[in-house]
Amino acid sequence: MTREEMFQDIESMTVGLDDTFKFHCNQCGKCCTHREDIILSPMDIFKMARELKISPVDFYHENCIFHIGDTSRIPIIRLASVGSDNHCVLLKNHKCSVHKVKPAVCGMFPLGRYMVFEKGEYDPESIDTSKVKYLLQPPECGDESETHTVREWLSGFDIKLEDEAFVHWQKAISQFGIKLKELEKKQDMLTMMEIWFVVRVVLYLQYDTSKDFLPQFKSNTENLLKLLDDIPKLKRMVRHAR
Repeated sequence: MTREEMFQDIESMTVGLDDTFKFHCNQCGKCCTHREDIILSPMDIFKMARELKISPVDFYHENCIFHIGDTSRIPIIRLASVGSDNHCVLLKNHKCSVHKVKPAVCGMFPLGRYMVFEKGEYDPESIDTSKVKYLLQPPECGDESETHTVREWLSGFDIKLEDEAFVHWQKAISQFGIKLKELEKKQDMLTMMEIWFVVRVVLYLQYDTSKDFLPQFKSNTENLLKLLDDIPKLKRMVRHAR
């Protein structure tokens, strides 16, 4: 699929805030099984770790798997799956053990959200939440006994329309993706593994759950960008951490 075809496909599923759709969750648990694609944002990890009263680092080690994105080239963290049916590691007794703070991709289902940035549009101070788009995914579970608007569905799961954390995260993905692709052209694989290690820790895990998330995220991204311009310092950090 070409880039143009991909965007056309996304556009065909895009819905407005006051558009309606039919969906009723009958709690069958199907959306929690045979899943290896529950991708987490730093905010997701922060909220779940806070709910479970553990650190983001401990949450990651107990519940997550990571890989390097094929396209973005940044570390991608997802929830682990367990059992013969590959059910979500957080599914306990057929129920979500973090229902109140479940990952945004789970809470929004069957909706999704995305942003498209123009080339070079990475000013971290320019946060326009109106650029967030929503799409309706064809569900393979539930039924059509209820009708919802996009706006009402999101509010029911406490997902903000003016979600600055989501916009900052989307910009960070773009910004760090560009930076890491540039570094891959210059660095050997051992050095890249050290770089990815630091990016994973700082972007996703280096948070105090007793404090607000967004100021910490902004500080982490700012410091990490500076660190990626000083690879000798980064390598010293890795040696010290290990």
